Amino acid sequence: MTSTATGPVVLVTGGSSGIGAGVVRRLHADGHRILATSHRHPERAQALLTDLDPAGRTLAFTPADLSAPAGTAEDLVERAVARYGRLDALVHCAATVDITPAAELTAARFTDVLTTNVVAAFLLARAAAAHPHLGAVVFVSSVAARFTGPDSAAYEASKAALSMLTRTLAAEYAPRVRINAVAPGAIDVERTLADPAWPRDMLARRIPLGRVGTPADVAAAIAVLLGDDARYLTGQILTVDGGLALSLT
Repeated sequence: MTSTATGPVVLVTGGSSGIGAGVVRRLHADGHRILATSHRHPERAQALLTDLDPAGRTLAFTPADLSAPAGTAEDLVERAVARYGRLDALVHCAATVDITPAAELTAARFTDVLTTNVVAAFLLARAAAAHPHLGAVVFVSSVAARFTGPDSAAYEASKAALSMLTRTLAAEYAPRVRINAVAPGAIDVERTLADPAWPRDMLARRIPLGRVGTPADVAAAIAVLLGDDARYLTGQILTVDGGLALSLT
């Protein structure tokens, strides 16, 4: 199926839940044509599609396992181009979170986190940048790249690496492609809301803006970075945390 709509085309990974779903909602409202990936939650992808674009004119979901990105990244980019005729932007939201004490963290699990969060980001950006219309890439990093906590060595290392990858690729692909990242803080997503240990109220008290963030908050920042108002921004890591980092420094 080839779309005849004319909005910018964006590939969004991890688009069926959490921040990724917020990005899909925002960019679809802004008039983008979207190919989004879904791996573990096809039912959420279907619900989002039914809610936003049941005819599938400007939104489609495709399965993708980015824990094995070799070949998958290139294939996803080609699927977006085949569907819409071009690719203007990439937003990599897909991530693996592993909260495990270091003494129990296996090499395989450590590698899996790095592969999804960093290697996939690199391969996707490289494949996307091969297309002449690509103008912007946004990675989803985390404040965990700067502030450490217990039992999260793999996740925090991956987000720190992703932040540096953002800067490195930004320098390499300028001036044609702008590459930036957002670093969310405490965000209400399905995973955190389902966790009885999620210290939501405590975090809200520590956040200067007085509340935990939402996927829509992060998506708004990503929309800015993709747009022309950010035409002179590249290699930046935009913290989206309501000021939480101010209480951690």
